[in-house]
Amino acid sequence: MLKQVVEFNGEAVGALMRENNGFRFVAVKYGVWSLDGRLFSHPSEATRAVKMLLSKRAGRSMPPASFWVPGDGDPSSSQFRWNAVSRIPSAQKEGRV
Repeated sequence: MLKQVVEFNGEAVGALMRENNGFRFVAVKYGVWSLDGRLFSHPSEATRAVKMLLSKRAGRSMPPASFWVPGDGDPSSSQFRWNAVSRIPSAQKEGRV
């Protein structure tokens, strides 16, 4: 089984496995996960796809952030005052069934 490593900025991001009709891309980094399993006709085509995917400007690759502002009918802010080291109150102590 022949395979070819695909790199981006000197870091391995995937591998190409030879198949009958071309080269199957196997992603090894999350940033190229959307290309995993895709069949390319030539290794340069896969390299070009990786470059296009990872060269996107950060602001365009994700939607803008949204912020939730509590309103009427939303849970009280006291329900959000715990963190990873705080004990999470059980539903039974709050009178829920």
